[in-house]
Amino acid sequence: MFKSLEIKILLSIIAVALLLSSCGDETKSLDTDSFGYEYYPIEAGKFWVYKMDETLIKLEGNGNTTSTYFLREDVTESFVNTVGDTIFKIQRSISDTQDGAYATTDIWTAEATREGIYRVEENLEFVKMIFPFKVGTSWEGNLFDNLTEVNVAETNVWVYKDWGNYEVASKGIPFAVEGENYPTVTKIDQANFETSIERRYAVEYYAEGVGLIQKEMEIYDTQCPCPGQSWIQKAEAGFKLTQTLVDHN
Repeated sequence: MFKSLEIKILLSIIAVALLLSSCGDETKSLDTDSFGYEYYPIEAGKFWVYKMDETLIKLEGNGNTTSTYFLREDVTESFVNTVGDTIFKIQRSISDTQDGAYATTDIWTAEATREGIYRVEENLEFVKMIFPFKVGTSWEGNLFDNLTEVNVAETNVWVYKDWGNYEVASKGIPFAVEGENYPTVTKIDQANFETSIERRYAVEYYAEGVGLIQKEMEIYDTQCPCPGQSWIQKAEAGFKLTQTLVDHN
């Protein structure tokens, strides 16, 4: 009887040991480096400076303006909300020159969780990334009505119309911005829709250990298909924006 009990105890110990060993192997195989967290580093004190090349469609295409200015984003502080998530405040400031005086324009917020990166920009909530991700991963990036009107050069525009899902187009690729070579970059396609009278294009590039290094947007509306004309020539509303990183810490 005692031998039988000893055998049962021994078998139980072996089973538990095998289970723990299996769990240990699973834990070792979980490589969080592949999740993508390193593409959006954020903490209080970090900053990024971007060169902004912008064309605004004004007066139904008869008064377009093109400008270059600089945008600085500073993570000024963080706080924990009522459900325990850490929210980061991002102070946005602009200047005519990179080393000039910056004037604060607004405060946005960002939240980095184990599941994704969320940003609130002009009261619109975006899911910039989800974790883990790989090439082909897609998700709903705009957490609002895509027919929300945005004022662009005194004209209301459906900037986010027909955006669809965001998708990871490339991961771990080399990419150069403003003469700086980044060896490990992820490209996220946000929109790429076009007809003869509207165009919606948006893409963002994120570098490992840096964050956003380039953003491109082309938002155009027109009532004239005008074959042979470029969008800048025929657009009656919208804008083109290229945002490139020039400094960070």
